[in-house]
Amino acid sequence: MEKIKIAIVGLGPAGLTALKTLREEGFDTVAFERRDKVGGLWSFSSRTAFTSTLDETICNVSKFISGFSDYPVAKDCAPFPTAPQVAEYFDSYASHFNLHGHMRFSTTVRKVTRNSSDNAWDVHITNPDGDAVLSFDKVVFGHGCESVPVFPAMPNRDKFKGLVIHSQAYKSPEPFLNQKILVVGIGNTACEVSLSLRKHAAKLYQSYRRGKIIVSRYYDDGTPMDIHFPWPVMRLKYFLDDKIPWLMAPVADGMMIRKMISDAARFEPASPDVSRSERLKRAERRIREEWRLLPGPSMAHVHPTVQEDIFPALHAGDIIPVRGFKDFVGDHQVLLDDDTIVEVDAVIFCTGYEIDFSIMPELEMDGAAGLPLTRAGDEASNRATGQVEILENQEHKSRPHIPRLFQMIFPPRWASSVAFLSWMAPQENVWCVCELASMAVAQIWAAETTKSQDQRQGPDGYRLPAVLPYLGEMNAQVDAYHNWWRGEWEKDNSMRSGYVLGYSFYRFLHDAAGTGLYDNLDHIFTGRGWRLWWKDGELWTWLAKGPMNSYSWRLFETNPRGVPGCGRKTWVGARKALQEAYEICEEFKRQVEVKRQ
Repeated sequence: MEKIKIAIVGLGPAGLTALKTLREEGFDTVAFERRDKVGGLWSFSSRTAFTSTLDETICNVSKFISGFSDYPVAKDCAPFPTAPQVAEYFDSYASHFNLHGHMRFSTTVRKVTRNSSDNAWDVHITNPDGDAVLSFDKVVFGHGCESVPVFPAMPNRDKFKGLVIHSQAYKSPEPFLNQKILVVGIGNTACEVSLSLRKHAAKLYQSYRRGKIIVSRYYDDGTPMDIHFPWPVMRLKYFLDDKIPWLMAPVADGMMIRKMISDAARFEPASPDVSRSERLKRAERRIREEWRLLPGPSMAHVHPTVQEDIFPALHAGDIIPVRGFKDFVGDHQVLLDDDTIVEVDAVIFCTGYEIDFSIMPELEMDGAAGLPLTRAGDEASNRATGQVEILENQEHKSRPHIPRLFQMIFPPRWASSVAFLSWMAPQENVWCVCELASMAVAQIWAAETTKSQDQRQGPDGYRLPAVLPYLGEMNAQVDAYHNWWRGEWEKDNSMRSGYVLGYSFYRFLHDAAGTGLYDNLDHIFTGRGWRLWWKDGELWTWLAKGPMNSYSWRLFETNPRGVPGCGRKTWVGARKALQEAYEICEEFKRQVEVKRQ
């Protein structure tokens, strides 16, 4: 295994965990990062071309479900970690597992191409010493999905004399002191930028065309929302999503909309004698009529915005909701969708990002649902020459191009040597899912390498190695996903690229990684879990009723002989970490209850 050289692009959580898990499996692995430290966008950068969090950014997932599988989050961490805490955690993870020696900072990977002999990958890099081309057997792309900013059409941009930037370039509110600002968007970043600006700007507008489900990180009782969805509950959700999506989508939307209204009602200005039901009615009227946050895209297509502080800011008038951006019409005038004009000094577009697939020009794109097979390099070339195909529909949306990736990770043609960890958009903590995907990649490539070297796969009756399907099967699965995704996109153009189908996706990752979790506990209809409940009631309680963290991924021994490709390594501290996470969470809930009394 040590003869196999692997390059990792990026050192955010995806690249960081890939470096650790692949080296753990014995591969000769090195990671390249264009920044000067680990953490990806969680490590603040003042460079406007680098996407990063702000110092005041607060994580949307709680510490109770965060943390990599064999490195728990510090006990004294805030319930929802700040960006500096997250960055410090990633750096300490790298130090704990002695990974820094295998990292190459201030190094940009410009592209990855197949060599002329078709037996390795040429990794084209640029660093302070200049340009170079390095050869590797395999490549993992963990370069993030938020690096290429997306702007709306601006045909009259030259008329506007104020500042126009993307949120990628926004680093602090100080340069905007006493200015009139238009923030375009209503996602997590747009809300964060507006909240950052609200005490500095003279006037602050929030521009959006349609609504969005926005929910608080907390329930009304003060407990984090995400601790209430343990492992079996989420398995049941994914099962029902797969079997009865026509029912589950409105059920999930309804649940989150009710929470959104309840969250807004907490900040509804009213005298103490106003009943809760009346507060809820007032909050819903504001949400639907005054703020236009409903209706909005279904959670079956996009993730909600997680931000509780936006509601008091709207109530206070610190943020003024306006219609969507349409065009620039003067030195400081912006035209909105309802043909009103606002005068502003700066416009900040929080309109999202695209993942840069052109870094691998040979990556196959589309090829299903009536679209021709192309390559990422072709799309990049078309963009450079302005030859971008437009889908003729009422909103004039560009026809999206999506990659051909088996289970959101492997290009079928190059599955034995290329993996992407940045396209997937999971419903669970993305850092942890990236680690799980890294474990799966490590086991699949270890099994493939062992097989190609005619090494022993294990005794009869032993756990089967993690082997990918044949090329035809992988392409069929990719086609099916593309057909589903494009069908949903036709219904709603806000459909998020990379949105995962949880029922098959998580099962694939856990089976390939060899966690053994599905064998010991699943949703209630499978009956799996009774044996664990009978033999080890304490462990069952931590898993079935506690927060859904990742320590359980290193708990069950599925590969006692350490056969390559037959299961990840366990961690001796996994059980204790699970117990402590459960107890810390229960104590937090008790403290919250005491404060409420």
